Amino acid sequence: GLLWAVWEARNKANAGEQGRPIEDVIFRARSVIRREEPTAKQQAGAGGGIQAQRWRPPPHDIWKINVDAAFWKEELMGAWGFVIRDNLATAVLAGAGHLTTVSGALCAEAHACVEALQVAAAQGMQHIILETDSATLVNALQSSEHDLAPGGVLFREAKFILATMFSSWSVVFVNRSCNSVAHDLAHFDRDRDPDHPLLWMHPLPGFVNDLLIRDITAS
Repeated sequence: GLLWAVWEARNKANAGEQGRPIEDVIFRARSVIRREEPTAKQQAGAGGGIQAQRWRPPPHDIWKINVDAAFWKEELMGAWGFVIRDNLATAVLAGAGHLTTVSGALCAEAHACVEALQVAAAQGMQHIILETDSATLVNALQSSEHDLAPGGVLFREAKFILATMFSSWSVVFVNRSCNSVAHDLAHFDRDRDPDHPLLWMHPLPGFVNDLLIRDITAS
């Protein structure tokens, strides 16, 4: 994966394109490795002709927000990522950030949700679909079941933003294959300063566009 990423970066530099920063090359190498390793479900279904579900654009005038998080139990660290796309599958916003201390994976997912909703609300988006591959997060946002759990304050904050900042909204559970861009962005920011999260607006940086193109091509 690393050799491929270096080779690709060198070829683009030789063709006259701007050189890629080293963290971009490393991120792409890790992304290639993760995508080349089939999961147990993929291996089990390899001969069954079952195709993985893929991301789909939202209806007209609705923004689709995909969120995901990463959690490293040994260090109690986390990271989050999100991407916002329109009905033409054009990504207008994306973000990633690092969490120095987080109690668990669900708490990290809640951070991702709050960060994405705050950005969407600040941009004046009114009609949204929030997609996540965490069924527990969906339940936490659609009920009060987890309000007193660790991270409950984040669930209540997310529900407050949804109720007060958007004209219409829905929270939808999707398979990981439908959430791959947000998943990769969450793993991008493990070592970044938590006080300086990244927020990209259109036009997005090259490596984010590469993730989006790969996602649309697979779709």
